[in-house]
Amino acid sequence: MTAELLMLLGGAAAFAITLYWVRRRELREKYAAAWVALATLLLLIGLFPGPIKWFAEWAHLSYPTAVLFVSLPLTYLFAFTVSVSLTHQNRRNVRLTQELAILEERVRQLEKALKQPAPAGPPGGDA
Repeated sequence: MTAELLMLLGGAAAFAITLYWVRRRELREKYAAAWVALATLLLLIGLFPGPIKWFAEWAHLSYPTAVLFVSLPLTYLFAFTVSVSLTHQNRRNVRLTQELAILEERVRQLEKALKQPAPAGPPGGDA
């Protein structure tokens, strides 16, 4: 199996998987766009290997090494942006959980205050 065929199959599989997960609403559109772009790049390299072969010759690399040289930094950047997004979501979840706990405690205190009888006024009525 040649590298071109492997990238062509990988790109087609990436398209299919991405569309499947988006339709199931398991993958957000902002991430799907990046995965579709990566799948497109794989498909284009599989269909038109000339530019990557030229890059490999220019950089004195073998063809598969050139593909890794290009694909690994792209994968790193995408994984890094996903990690940053997950970090923001985690911080937001922690903050929301803390706010929920505070609100639940306030509700408990209000319910407790409503269950207690009102204190009686001073004996002898109003002065």
